[in-house]
Amino acid sequence: MGPPDLIWVCGCGRRDLLCQGMEAEDVSRAEDRAECAGSKNEGQPDVAQPDFPLGSESPGPTALWEMLERKFLEYQQLAHGSPAEHQQSLLNLLPLFLKAWENSVGIICFPRLQSLAEEISNQLAQEIQKALVGKPAEQARDAAGQLLRWKGDVDQDGYLLLKSVYVLTGTNSETLGRVAASGLPALLLQCLYLFFVFPLEKEEVLENDIQAQRMFVQMLLNICSESQGLERLLSGNELQSLVIATTCLREHSCCFWKEPTFCVLRAISKAQNLGIIEYLQAMDCIKLSLQNLSKLADALPAPEVSESVNLILGFVKDSYPVSSALFLEFENGEGYPLLLKVLLRYDALAQSEVDPHLEELLELLMWLTTCGRSELKVFDSVTYPQLEGFKFHHEASGVTVKNLQAFQVLQNVFQKASDPVLCTKVLSAIRTMWAWNARNFFLLEWTLQPISQFVEIVPLKLAPVQKQFFQLLEALVFELHYVPHEILRKVQCLIKQSPESPCTLMALQSVLRIAGRDLLFTDIFRDSGLLGLLLAQLRKRAKILRKSGNKESMLGVLDPERELTCVMLRTVVTLLRGSVRNAVVLKDHGMVPFIKIFLDVEWYRESSLSILEQLSVINAEEYMSIIVGALCSSTQGELELKLDLLQSLLRILETPKGRAAFRVSSGFNGLLSLLSDLEGSLQEPPLQASGMVSPSQTLDLVLHTLCALSAALHLDPVNSDFFKKNGLFEKLAEDLCLLGCFGAREEDGAPLHSEVDTKARPFADLLSEAFASASPFPPKIQSCLQILSFLDSMASGTLHLRRDLKESPRAGQDRALNAQKEEAGSDLQGNFKLWPDLEERMDEGDAVIIHPGVLCIMVRLLPRLYHEDHPQLSQEIQCSLASHIQSLVKSEKNRQVMCEAGMLRTLMACCRRALTTSTSPLHSGLIRIFEKLASQAIEPDVLRQFLGLGVPPPPSAAVKVLHSSCVHGEDSGGSGSPAAAAGTAECPAGAAPDASPCSAVTQALRPSRTSQGSSTALQTSLSLISMTSPRNPQPQKAALAPSFVEFDMSVEGYGCLFIPTVSTVMGTSTEYLVSGGIGTGAARSFPPLGGLTFSCWFLISRHSTVMEGHPLRFLTLVRHLARTEQPFICFSVSLCPDDLSLVVSTEEKEFQPLDVMEPEDDPEPSAGRQLRVRCGQLLACGQWHHLAVVVTKEMKRNCTVSTYLDGQIIGSAKMLYIQALPGPFLSMDPSSFVDVYGYISTPRIWKQKSSLIWRLGPTYLFEEAISMDTLEAINKLGPRYCGNFQAVHAQGEDLDTEATPLLAEERVSFGLHIASSSITSVTDIRNTYNEVDSRLIAKEMNISSRDNAMPVFLLRNCAGHLSGSLRTVGAVAMGQLGVRVFHSIPAASSLDFIGGPAILLGLISLATDDHTMYAAVKVLHSVLTSNVMCDRLMQHISGYQIMAFLLRKKTALLNHRIFQLILSIAGTAELGFGSSVVTNVGVFRHILCNFELWMNSADNLELSLFSHFVEILRSPREGPRNAEVAHQAQLIPKLVFLFNEPGLTCSKIPTIIAILGCQLRGHSSIQDLLRIGLFVVYTLKPSSVNERQLCVDGGLDSSVPAGSQTSGKTIWLRNQLLEMLFSVISSSQLHLSSETKEEMFLNLGPDWFLLLVQGHVHPTTTVLGLKLLLHFLASPSLRGRFKDGLPGGSWVERSLEGVDIVMDNLKSHPTLPDQSPCLLPGFRVLKDFLGHHVHIPEVYLIVSTFFLQTPLIELTDGPKDSLDAMLQLLLQKHSSEDVLRVGLCTEGALLLLEMLKATMSQPSAGSGDDAWEQTFPASVLHFLGLVHSTYPQDPAWRAPEFLQTLAAVTFPLRTPKEPITQLASNPGAEAEGDNTAEGLQAPARSHPARKQLRNFMQLLLRELLLEASNPKQWLPLEVLLEASPDNATRQQKRDFQSEVLLSTMEIFHSMSGGNTPMLRASYSLHPRLG
Repeated sequence: MGPPDLIWVCGCGRRDLLCQGMEAEDVSRAEDRAECAGSKNEGQPDVAQPDFPLGSESPGPTALWEMLERKFLEYQQLAHGSPAEHQQSLLNLLPLFLKAWENSVGIICFPRLQSLAEEISNQLAQEIQKALVGKPAEQARDAAGQLLRWKGDVDQDGYLLLKSVYVLTGTNSETLGRVAASGLPALLLQCLYLFFVFPLEKEEVLENDIQAQRMFVQMLLNICSESQGLERLLSGNELQSLVIATTCLREHSCCFWKEPTFCVLRAISKAQNLGIIEYLQAMDCIKLSLQNLSKLADALPAPEVSESVNLILGFVKDSYPVSSALFLEFENGEGYPLLLKVLLRYDALAQSEVDPHLEELLELLMWLTTCGRSELKVFDSVTYPQLEGFKFHHEASGVTVKNLQAFQVLQNVFQKASDPVLCTKVLSAIRTMWAWNARNFFLLEWTLQPISQFVEIVPLKLAPVQKQFFQLLEALVFELHYVPHEILRKVQCLIKQSPESPCTLMALQSVLRIAGRDLLFTDIFRDSGLLGLLLAQLRKRAKILRKSGNKESMLGVLDPERELTCVMLRTVVTLLRGSVRNAVVLKDHGMVPFIKIFLDVEWYRESSLSILEQLSVINAEEYMSIIVGALCSSTQGELELKLDLLQSLLRILETPKGRAAFRVSSGFNGLLSLLSDLEGSLQEPPLQASGMVSPSQTLDLVLHTLCALSAALHLDPVNSDFFKKNGLFEKLAEDLCLLGCFGAREEDGAPLHSEVDTKARPFADLLSEAFASASPFPPKIQSCLQILSFLDSMASGTLHLRRDLKESPRAGQDRALNAQKEEAGSDLQGNFKLWPDLEERMDEGDAVIIHPGVLCIMVRLLPRLYHEDHPQLSQEIQCSLASHIQSLVKSEKNRQVMCEAGMLRTLMACCRRALTTSTSPLHSGLIRIFEKLASQAIEPDVLRQFLGLGVPPPPSAAVKVLHSSCVHGEDSGGSGSPAAAAGTAECPAGAAPDASPCSAVTQALRPSRTSQGSSTALQTSLSLISMTSPRNPQPQKAALAPSFVEFDMSVEGYGCLFIPTVSTVMGTSTEYLVSGGIGTGAARSFPPLGGLTFSCWFLISRHSTVMEGHPLRFLTLVRHLARTEQPFICFSVSLCPDDLSLVVSTEEKEFQPLDVMEPEDDPEPSAGRQLRVRCGQLLACGQWHHLAVVVTKEMKRNCTVSTYLDGQIIGSAKMLYIQALPGPFLSMDPSSFVDVYGYISTPRIWKQKSSLIWRLGPTYLFEEAISMDTLEAINKLGPRYCGNFQAVHAQGEDLDTEATPLLAEERVSFGLHIASSSITSVTDIRNTYNEVDSRLIAKEMNISSRDNAMPVFLLRNCAGHLSGSLRTVGAVAMGQLGVRVFHSIPAASSLDFIGGPAILLGLISLATDDHTMYAAVKVLHSVLTSNVMCDRLMQHISGYQIMAFLLRKKTALLNHRIFQLILSIAGTAELGFGSSVVTNVGVFRHILCNFELWMNSADNLELSLFSHFVEILRSPREGPRNAEVAHQAQLIPKLVFLFNEPGLTCSKIPTIIAILGCQLRGHSSIQDLLRIGLFVVYTLKPSSVNERQLCVDGGLDSSVPAGSQTSGKTIWLRNQLLEMLFSVISSSQLHLSSETKEEMFLNLGPDWFLLLVQGHVHPTTTVLGLKLLLHFLASPSLRGRFKDGLPGGSWVERSLEGVDIVMDNLKSHPTLPDQSPCLLPGFRVLKDFLGHHVHIPEVYLIVSTFFLQTPLIELTDGPKDSLDAMLQLLLQKHSSEDVLRVGLCTEGALLLLEMLKATMSQPSAGSGDDAWEQTFPASVLHFLGLVHSTYPQDPAWRAPEFLQTLAAVTFPLRTPKEPITQLASNPGAEAEGDNTAEGLQAPARSHPARKQLRNFMQLLLRELLLEASNPKQWLPLEVLLEASPDNATRQQKRDFQSEVLLSTMEIFHSMSGGNTPMLRASYSLHPRLG
């Protein structure tokens, strides 16, 4: 293993690089030390190895170094040895040194290294000197070579010394200095000279020589890297000799040593040592070298000469930074001519590639251009105009040219040379100098004009040079941003002088690229005449082309002239692009006809079309005429021409002007004619006429045609309106059908096809397979699918954005198919260019339908997709397409869009059979689509057709219509008319109502085809349910969504309604013509004097985010003073997105763009100018809300602003009113005026994209502050009301009554709703209304005021016809994409125009099972609950009566589900949501209250009905309203009549009576009470029947009707009614007034009550009747009248009211004579009747309660037959405060006394002491005593009636036969009186309570006498004495008075302490005292 090449020295970190192959140019010190150590030279011979003991291992590096150190010490100690011994000893150390170095991997660990280096280098120097001294040059060269060469095992001392010194020179500087001090560098340089100059005889080079050479050269390089070594090199003339030797270039120089020599010299040059420069200058090295090279330049090869020149220039370049001496020697030594000569030598060489020496020489020459003493001075000669980025810098910002002499060498070389390689390198060098510093171009061009001169000679150069030159010219523009006017002018001259040369082609290509750099060049080349030159050339070539018959060479053959023409055309295209002036120049040159000639040649077509496209900027109509004409005139074989024309057309259609020109130039008809020409081209086989075009080419053309149509329609309202109005969608569908791939039209007689068994694949998958390279479909079906794919993309607005349109004629079919496949599976990613981003128009994730008419075309094609050859596949495709269409109409927005496009009519026209046939596979899908769309909007005639599906035609015989089925005999003409009711529902214009709803009903009732009719009715009902069921339930009952305008801020950021001329404030001398508006009155003042009200219905679909900050602007009123610039906002209502606050502002703000306006949070609003109310919790997305802002004007400038949401006030505040004039103006010029206009939503000036989407319904502005009642009425009318509030019926009010206005006509400023809208134009507005408004609208829309093409959506002011001041014409929609209008005509509303409820009743009549019945009623429920008009039509045709009749006929079909539906219709039970108020009175009255219907139904529905009635009438919140409705429905008479129903069982009676009670409590009349009272009298038995003998509880037989007279059920029913009446009348919740009670009592009459207490009436009835009577008699006034006497029979007379009218209609009868009423003394009769009921304890209790004048107390505890307990309870619970306040009731006390008298007069039945005859009087007397003790001062005790009655009861009349002694023994006996008391005398005398009664009377008399202060006040005694009955005899009166006096005397006697019996005894002895 040889020693390594690199050495690493510890401590210095130095690395030496051995020159590998001597190929490096720059060998510097840093590079020499850059490589890592450790690499070894393979194959190097081994040096002599040191001797080691045999068999021992090789020692390690440390041991070797230690051994070397020891031996070197031994060497140094040989002081006495001979030189030879010293030399040999040193040589012996060398193998050990090299071995240790090798094993140490280059790391030398030797402390005496410098000493060793000195010894070895001295030894090597001696050896070299010994070999060279005294020998000729050749011998010296051989001797030196032999010394340093490896010679094997013999004599290798020289090699060892060389390698050792090589190793030592690579260590450190100190060691290198020791080596240099030995003189070795000069010797080595001398050897190098010998090696280079004197070659060996045999140029045989061995590997050993190469190794020795590398070490030798590396030693020199190492020596050159240190200054010490350089100084030693310069000690002699060796360096001069070597340098001059390299420039002599002798032929016999050694090639082997040439490269190493140049390498060493370059290393010396790069040292940049001043000593070297001085040495070379002193030795004239540069001068001599230049002379030598000048002599040899012509003789030697150019590469060799250039190599030597490069060496010399290297010395000059490397020394220049230190000293310019060598540079001056080079200049003075004719160096530049030498360089020119050497470079031109390359011109004669045929170079295939660039010589590296040439490249180096050019780089050095470029460097020479930068050498100079000072900067070049030039004048600024920039010619303008220049490019925008150009900037000429005077200061030096980089390397600049200072040496023009050197640059002239390059310039001369380019001018004189013809070699392309050399010329291109020269041009590259010039471009490099420009890259150094842009100033270099100007320094050179303004001094030497190289580029300008080069232009003249460029045509003489070869093509590569020309190409490089023009690239250099382009670099001036592209990199330096400089326009070289003079150079371009010369280039233009070149083009003009030699138009046919190849150089002209390249020049034009360069000009083409330059012209495309900036639009400035379009002007430059026009002004320079280049454009005119090119046009002249093109004109010439067009004429030649026309003469040649447009015959061009084959496509694959290169034709320079054709290529030049193409470049000319492209250049003209570039010059026209963006330059209208150039387009005018071209047109003025008359080039259009000649450009059309180039269209016929494919090579020129693209550019020609581009030229025409540029011309379209100035005249789009001309372009369109040319393109459309070329399309129409092209033959079928010119497919490529058509495709190219369509491609060009697509580009122009991106601009609005192009789309307008396309329409004007009959572009639509032209494109459709292309499709017409393809008729039959997709047939199999195709028609002969289209045989030259393949199906794939046809599809390409169809695709491009549809793309052009899509582009023409895209986002262009004018074209879309034109296309739709002219029926071009239908024409397009017809043309597509005629292509031949679609099947025949759907015919009624075609056979039905069974449904597809397998599930249809997704439509996207089918399209993907259709576009696959190996499609599995038949050709016709594949073509159909591809066309459907085109239409689908066109419908979504993405077809014209495809990137794969322009391919070779279907040659790139795979790419196109792949693109189609991608489109089918995902969204199109087209080249959008100028088109807006459609991804922002996604509707909640659903696809957006841009062209709904195209989707209608797909529907038209749907039935034609059937092919008899492939039935199953065809049906699958049909079902898949239907499913795809259904998925497109998922979103509400898409449904509305398709309704507006007329898709329902298309479905009915083209898919009628599929809709009719339920077995069709398309049936369910199409029905679902139809239902979804019809739920949004459907025209009445289309709905009529749909409802007629499946209905067989009527027989030929005329069908008789039974008009009798229509109640009240209404006409058949008005039932379906919207005029039948006040316009509370939106009526589509022009919709004709059905002729006869009655006829519809009768036709529906026809019995024929019952089963088929029922099935059809079920299907129809199910569809109608889907159509009419509300999608978004609203809080209001009117759930039908109104027509609306939708504002979407996510698309364009704006969209609004502009309201022109809301008001015009005129000056005193202002002309009337300046005002817009409509009407005949004066200008409307502003602000209104009485305040204003803004009302609108709105729905928020999506709120704006807080970050977007886009408010929802309900109204913004703007004012502008004439002849001023700035308009001002004066009133605004908006919803702030930050906190969802409603903001009302009257502050004056400048109306200006958002970027100009100050941030909202900076300025605070002016005090009193803004109201802010939070309402976020009240707003629900997706629901309609009503907003009202009421501004009430007050004194001075103040006002009150109140805001209402859904009828509820949400905020109110005092504010400043709108000021009189806008902004800061305080006065107005008499001739001026103020225009007031308004915006709803966001105008264009406030454009700001956000996520806000909201809808606006009916909107009004009133010029007065409306009242709360008016506001509530407006809110109740709902969002579908479209009137002016001039004829409004209250909710539930009879339509026959006269409607009343809510506010005056003149106060309605404007009313906006979609029903009163139209599509018009600005011109029509001017002609119809006025010019002022048309100009304002045109200005706002940014169109001409004379425009008649742009469709203008105008919402007419619905108040325009009202009287009053001028009003605005209405509102105009502003915003192409951000505003959408929808006319809501849902199926529930359209039914009104085709028969309405008559159709729904017909469905009920056709029902034959409960499912069909449920579906029919469900339809009626959906319609009635959402459509107010249907309810009115039902009333108009007596539909509810008819419905009741139908349900009664089909009672067996009724069930609980249907019952719940009917309840929901009535509004009393929303399904699953509990009770609510009755909203549908007709259903409630005629169906729910039709008990005959429900009593016969199954499932006991009447029980559910009765329970439901109880619930709704008991409802605390809604019960009174429901009771009022029930009263109107005559609920009570119907329930009373129900008692006689045979099927009514007793279990139902309590519920019915509960209903009656709830009804009476909630809402009733006297007539209702009389009805019940009459029935109660009806239940009474005749007097011959004693009811006391009937058992009520035991007689409740369920099998017997409740109203039967043969059992106790009648009594039980009567009692139930009486209990109910008493509970109602005495209810604390009812709070009947005394007047009401008196009215009720008088209408019933006293006899009615007394009938209930007759003697034969059942006791329970008596008790209840007495309760009722005494409850009424609690009123003092009634009590007095009852006592005095009232006429009887009132209940009979009042019950007969109204009956005579009915009877008169039946039979006439004579009128009865008037009879005077008989007065009935109430208490007298009552006293007699109660005498028959004295055995009933409850009677005593009731009378006692009456006596105490307290409410009756129900006994809940204790025995109810214990009178003592009852009375005791009464005393405990009665209100003593009331008694003290009111007093006791004297009449009650009299009744008690009379009952006591009757009881005590009862004949004794032999019962015991506990019999009622004995106990009841005692209990009553005890009760009276307790009451007297409690209330002793009550006036009742002193009442004469009471005292007289008490005396009469206490002292009954005696007969004359009775002795007085009997009176003593029987003090309670009564004297014989008249006949009435005759039967009561005997038992009364012996009654045990007589004594108790006497004591009570004496107690009263005593108190009365004690209260009297003198006998004159003894009035009560006189009353008692006169208390005898009137019919008593004189004797009886004397006896009675005696009894009274005796009782009085006993009182006196007891008071004085006497014995009372003595007085009584003495009286008995003197019976005749008087």
